[in-house]
Amino acid sequence: AMEAQERQGNASVLLDTITYNVVIGKLALSATITNAKKVMRLLATMEARAESGSTAVVPDIITYTNVLKLQGKVNPQRAASIASSYLTRAMSSDERIFIDRVGFYTLLHALSRSNKFEDAVTARNAWEWIEKSDRVDVVLTSEACNLVTIAYSKNKTEEAAAEVLSFLSDLIHRYRQGDKDTVLPTKVGFSAAFIPLCATNRTNDALSLLKIIKALNIVPDAGCYISMLSALSGRKSTNGAVYAHKVFQQMKEDLEDVPTAAFNAAINACAWVSGSPVGERKALEIAFEIFQQARKENSYDSVTFGLIIKACMHLSKDDNARMKLIQPVFELCAKNGLVGSMVEREMRHLASRLIPGKLPQEWTKNAKDKK
Repeated sequence: AMEAQERQGNASVLLDTITYNVVIGKLALSATITNAKKVMRLLATMEARAESGSTAVVPDIITYTNVLKLQGKVNPQRAASIASSYLTRAMSSDERIFIDRVGFYTLLHALSRSNKFEDAVTARNAWEWIEKSDRVDVVLTSEACNLVTIAYSKNKTEEAAAEVLSFLSDLIHRYRQGDKDTVLPTKVGFSAAFIPLCATNRTNDALSLLKIIKALNIVPDAGCYISMLSALSGRKSTNGAVYAHKVFQQMKEDLEDVPTAAFNAAINACAWVSGSPVGERKALEIAFEIFQQARKENSYDSVTFGLIIKACMHLSKDDNARMKLIQPVFELCAKNGLVGSMVEREMRHLASRLIPGKLPQEWTKNAKDKK
């Protein structure tokens, strides 16, 4: 509407950067696809005017902050692309492009939600660029540093694992050398770094990093260990159970209480093992060891039963062996009223031998994931 007024020659409408920013800011308050399209059209107009030599209409960090807040909710990957483009231009420009603390955090946040490795690299480059600059308008924080490692965590590749370890090793080295201006991530950031490490058979590196952060008086919580265990799941591996057991034992040493989610993540890591019969049998033994600890500590739910049944189904050689393992587990599950959707799904082709028609209500009464 404001651009239409300008085209019609309405002298009372003076379009400048502030006016555009006000309109974009108001549109950003409601995260809809329609508003996102309007904002992108306005941004394109501003960029075109700036390129044509306009000094009255030039998109600034406030413009991009509002654009990213909206696009981050509607189209995170597009938001990351916009952030990457802006930062790349700022880092390579001879002119000093203004970036404030909020704007820099917003740019990194957009990059941290991308699944592209290149965006994680841009996040690291931008962090190190600000570190080396003399900018006083950007105050680096641990929370912003977290966003760099979170960006790498979206890529479970050897390249991402090497990059995130390199990034953290450099920060830690400078901090230990007495550079107290060096900003380290919080345990949230370190937890994110564990994901690509454990996903690429570098669990020992993750555990070494864990030891270092404890020496830095950063106290890991259950989330750190769950990140490691979860990263060991979801992919076929020969040693996932052994690593999961190692992480789990370290967690038992470090934490007074182990949450149910951690037991579940450890059992799930075992269930994904694929390899020799000996390796699969070892994985099943570890899964049952962790399952028994969960029972002993009364830290289990319907998902715990679903996952141990999943491990039995995946790691046993035939239906007779599966039935022998699953029957007592299922009976215990039913007794506790924890027969949920996952339990049914994992044992669906054995169900007729254990479930008499419709499930009794007593068997499902405590299952949070029941249908």
